[in-house]
Amino acid sequence: MSNASGPTDFPRPDLLPERLAEWISGEIVAGRFPPGERLVEHALSKRCNVSRVPLREALRIVAAQGLLILEPHRGAVVTPLSESELRELFDLRMAIEGFAAASAARQQPASAFADLRKMNTDLEELIRAEDYERYYALAAEFHDALVAAAQNGLLVETYNRVKIRFRRYQAVLANIPHLPPRSVAEHTRILAAMEAGDADGARALIEAHIRDLVDAYGQSDAGRRFFDQAS
Repeated sequence: MSNASGPTDFPRPDLLPERLAEWISGEIVAGRFPPGERLVEHALSKRCNVSRVPLREALRIVAAQGLLILEPHRGAVVTPLSESELRELFDLRMAIEGFAAASAARQQPASAFADLRKMNTDLEELIRAEDYERYYALAAEFHDALVAAAQNGLLVETYNRVKIRFRRYQAVLANIPHLPPRSVAEHTRILAAMEAGDADGARALIEAHIRDLVDAYGQSDAGRRFFDQAS
């Protein structure tokens, strides 16, 4: 098993499986537990100083998120990355975020729009500073906030159930250097349509924005190499 970083102790025994699951998920998304790696229960329980009972429950939670495959006689294996999953996930993301942008355009939540504008300005500053680690973290928050702007609890709940799987593909997109400036410019146009109350335009722009991310990956040598290594 890889040398992933992480805590060795988890307070609040009543929440132990959830806390363990959160940590394991974070390690997978960060790539410290890479695709295809087998998580050895004995080693993991020793490292985290927990018994196998809460650890097994945590592994089931992470498997339900789609990040692990529980195999008979082999245990937990980190789910491989694939181009087909990336495209399926981003098709779903287009549907969710397109609906959210259109809904927000109709509802006009002024405070949400102000927050989104501020985030986009901060993204521009992070590009100028070439701080791409913080850029991608804030870009994820921008899209979270866009979905929340729809003020639809069920939509947010659905998005939250699958967004952790989107995050695994951040490493693919981070290898395409021209994407951040283009993405910020597209955010600006999406926000303008939302603030103008153009629901159809906002939906079309967010769908095009997400489609461009996947197409840029498909045309990049970096993205192709990433999946060659992951497979």
